[in-house]
Amino acid sequence: MPDTRVLVAGATGQLGGAIARKLIAAGVPIRALARSAEKLAPLKDAGAEVVAANLLDLPKVTDACRGVTQIVSTVNNNMGQGATSPMKVDVSAHQNLCAAARNTGVKRIMYVSFRGVTSGETVDIFRVKWYIEDLIRRSGLPHVMLRPSAFMDVWIDMIIAPDIRKKGRATVFGDGTRMMNYVAVDDVAEYAVKIVQRDDVKNENVDVGGPSDKSLNDVVSLVERRLGGGGKRRHVPVALMSLLPPIVRPFNEVAARMISLGHYAATHQSAFPGWKTNADRFGVRPITVEDYVAKMK
Repeated sequence: MPDTRVLVAGATGQLGGAIARKLIAAGVPIRALARSAEKLAPLKDAGAEVVAANLLDLPKVTDACRGVTQIVSTVNNNMGQGATSPMKVDVSAHQNLCAAARNTGVKRIMYVSFRGVTSGETVDIFRVKWYIEDLIRRSGLPHVMLRPSAFMDVWIDMIIAPDIRKKGRATVFGDGTRMMNYVAVDDVAEYAVKIVQRDDVKNENVDVGGPSDKSLNDVVSLVERRLGGGGKRRHVPVALMSLLPPIVRPFNEVAARMISLGHYAATHQSAFPGWKTNADRFGVRPITVEDYVAKMK
């Protein structure tokens, strides 16, 4: 393992927190960076050095990077709108992070993007990831773009299961037949930790996923069986999801973003038959959707 102290930026988020905890468990010294000192407290108790700072504050970010050899960034403002919209905040935040990294001699930055990212994405939180990837490459820093497939934690726990629990029905975007590859947040964190411990991985895009290529209908069926749902489904038409975002956005940017995300899921085939290549390369054994759902309560 390279001699390293790792700055985990976004350490209080779902993925950033998982990465930080796994690095601590692996004996890797970390500095956890996020805006809230209160939310950083559990990581401090677990043995991390913590820094409460906003990435828009370049002097504080520069101080946070001193003595660090690697950075892992999961920073995003996905639920932001208006002045805190991801399109207005996330790129500037990573410009500062790259500038601070260059000025303090950081040897590598890993940025968590998403598999299939392009500059023409209709979903703003996907499109901004391309811009961030681009600025990191142009910064000249040695880098890794970690590109996971769809997070089953998000789709199952935050999108599918709540409606089944509360309303006895599932919301399905489009006809629910498009295939997506799913990976657990914990497994993406494991990929990140494995890469941190290898200094030979540089200037690469690393696509990662899991063994489950499933349609949304298939995943809903699994969750219904686990939770005892009644099998009722509300299908949101693709045409409606195409029309609504520009109408909704002036009033509720986050709602428009979620509709666009549903449209993306309903219209893109995102199967990942080659997921095992990087799983084998980094020694990760990702969980299946079936096993994930079986652990739900």
